[in-house]
Amino acid sequence: MDFLTHLNAAQREAATHTSGSLLIIAGAGSGKTRVITARIAHLLRDNNVPASAIVALTFTNKAANEMKERIATLVGHEQPLPFVGTFHAYCVRLLKQFANLRATPFNGILDTDDQHKIIKSILQKHGLHKQLNATAVAHQISHIKNSNGDRNRILQEHSNPLFAQVYSAYEQEKKLSHCLDFDDLLLETLTLFNNSVFMQQMHARVRHILIDEYQDTNLVQHEFLKKMSLENSTLSADSVCAVGDEDQSIYSWRGATVTNMRNFTIDFPQTQIVKIEQNYRSAQQILDVANAVIHHNKQRTPKKLWSEKKGNNRVYLVTCNSEYQEADLLAQLAQMLQERNQADTVAFLYRTHAQSRTIEEALVKQAIPYRIIGGTQFYERMEVRDLLAYLKLIVNPFDRVSCARALNTPTRGLGAKAEEDFFAQWDAYPDQTFRDIVNMQLQVNNTGARAQGLTQFAHVFTELTSATGPAHAISTVIQKTGYLTYLKNSYEKDEAAERCANVDELVNAAVHAESIGMENISVFLESVALMQEQLTKQHDTGNCVLLMTLHAAKGLEFDTVVLAGLEEGVLPTSRATHDPESLEEERRLLYVGITRARERLLFTRTRTRHTYGRLTDQVASRFTKELPEALVPIHDVAMWRTPMIRAFLAQWLGFTTASPITPSQFVHTPFSQTTFAKTQKPRPQNMHRDKAFLNQGIDHAPAEPTHGAWRLHQPVKHANFGIGIVKEIEQKDSQTVITAQFRTGTKKIVSDFLTPL
Repeated sequence: MDFLTHLNAAQREAATHTSGSLLIIAGAGSGKTRVITARIAHLLRDNNVPASAIVALTFTNKAANEMKERIATLVGHEQPLPFVGTFHAYCVRLLKQFANLRATPFNGILDTDDQHKIIKSILQKHGLHKQLNATAVAHQISHIKNSNGDRNRILQEHSNPLFAQVYSAYEQEKKLSHCLDFDDLLLETLTLFNNSVFMQQMHARVRHILIDEYQDTNLVQHEFLKKMSLENSTLSADSVCAVGDEDQSIYSWRGATVTNMRNFTIDFPQTQIVKIEQNYRSAQQILDVANAVIHHNKQRTPKKLWSEKKGNNRVYLVTCNSEYQEADLLAQLAQMLQERNQADTVAFLYRTHAQSRTIEEALVKQAIPYRIIGGTQFYERMEVRDLLAYLKLIVNPFDRVSCARALNTPTRGLGAKAEEDFFAQWDAYPDQTFRDIVNMQLQVNNTGARAQGLTQFAHVFTELTSATGPAHAISTVIQKTGYLTYLKNSYEKDEAAERCANVDELVNAAVHAESIGMENISVFLESVALMQEQLTKQHDTGNCVLLMTLHAAKGLEFDTVVLAGLEEGVLPTSRATHDPESLEEERRLLYVGITRARERLLFTRTRTRHTYGRLTDQVASRFTKELPEALVPIHDVAMWRTPMIRAFLAQWLGFTTASPITPSQFVHTPFSQTTFAKTQKPRPQNMHRDKAFLNQGIDHAPAEPTHGAWRLHQPVKHANFGIGIVKEIEQKDSQTVITAQFRTGTKKIVSDFLTPL
């Protein structure tokens, strides 16, 4: 029992429980995998349970392979191992093994691409391709199957009365093909339990069942466990064990339901609950913050993470002026770590992919290599490339690659034959522009769907030239093509929202580009191309900063974590603010992000952020009020210069021996001051504190040049235009002229009409 001696008391209790039903509440970083593998090894080696009597189910092949390797190490590689794999893999095994019990042969599994092709074919055949989108239909079909509800009732209540016909045609096509999709694998296996012979064989063979990540199971998977282990509501197996953590349930959009954790104790009476609360990952201060935040959720089993790893001054919340200052701060942090070859120890986490754009650009500006986990670099995303293709055609009307991308995106009735004819004619007249080829095609035939599509395509470029401002050009393309509607009709709701957010961020990028002097499409495209070239050169460089969404961070851990964008409408998202269940999931996402940090954690929020190309005031996330004030000092860095920010970061990272930072050394902004409009002017004593901090010997870099009371990036207020940001300062005779960016655009104003903030 040597492998059990390395477990703490709670872990050992969970690993040696071998009879009845058990629910293991495994907190983040608590050694969950160690407990699961020790439990299986204990059954095999110390209880002489045959491997064939044990089934362990999880969600990824990676997790399954890691478990199998650990079990083999504990019991010996020569010993037979139980089934450890995904739900789908186990169901495939059962369906093949008991194929004789199925009325319809099962010869193959449809992957996602195959599934979409079948649905597209059905939509085309019945003339529904303009009303329904294959990707959205596939997602809705999956949702219906995983809900484990009355399928006929759900189909009848669907918002589109034609959906039931598509569903029926899809099921018929699969039947004729002798294929199943991934959702069918569980459903078809469930039907096998209607056969008493099959059920008796399963109950006799499988005596010990373990389900990992139970908070991620859907209703069908919960029902599957009940069929596997219950007979007439009585436990038929020797043991059944579910391992999970409600606080890390963040996949409701996949059909996962946090209620399965609570229902486990109802469906399996006399369940023993073991909480594993000792954390082996994070410093206690980080865990105290995590515990305080998640305490506000109601759908959970109470627990309190604790650690033997102590530490102070590990967590801060900083308020930045804008998303650009936020990104610059992160780039400064990354640069300081890179200088010590530690860039790969930090992760920048955010709620949505669209937030990465400003961070990416700041990192590129500082020549800091980065890698996006579970996503694509901003300017490589499909919707961004689609819109940039239109801009490239404006600048270079001979660009065939961009034309091929834009010609039928969004779809405008041009089929494969139409596209083939278009480029064949261009091959015959290579010295002509795409507009010339469109005109040639229309001269041959100016009626019908093809002519209409070509006319619509050409209309997009009317009045747009290479001298057009990039923001106006992108907005015009979006409006004329109906691109946002195209995204909403082409993708499931959450994915469509994510892609639309990327489009919005592209507009923001163009607005920002104009504000710093890139006044036409040509210059904007050149800057994008140069940035992409720099990224290509650093592609294989080690010591990379990692960027990812909070969803992608699940299961990972880092020495230093930055959680960006703690603002209402960002985290939590605007879609969740009026739904208590969605709001709890947003809080769980924040909790997951917090518990990724081993040593240090930094929250950031901004006072302003560009939305749909306009500068908007941001309100601090409601979650900031749940951060313990005694543990999370708040620093308003909106008016700090780069040397001050670097000094602050150096001290936080432990790169200096200066005395610990206290909130009194900085401009401290209470949570109630949530917008620029409420920001007070800096008091003289705060300015002295900032100077005192710089005099600590941490950083004596020269301050940025100023013009009297004015400096670059300073927030200002105008009676008519509201709050703005200083972009340029000019001295003309006896007057100071300020160029500032307001929500309504960039203005040149004599300083007498502005109030510095």
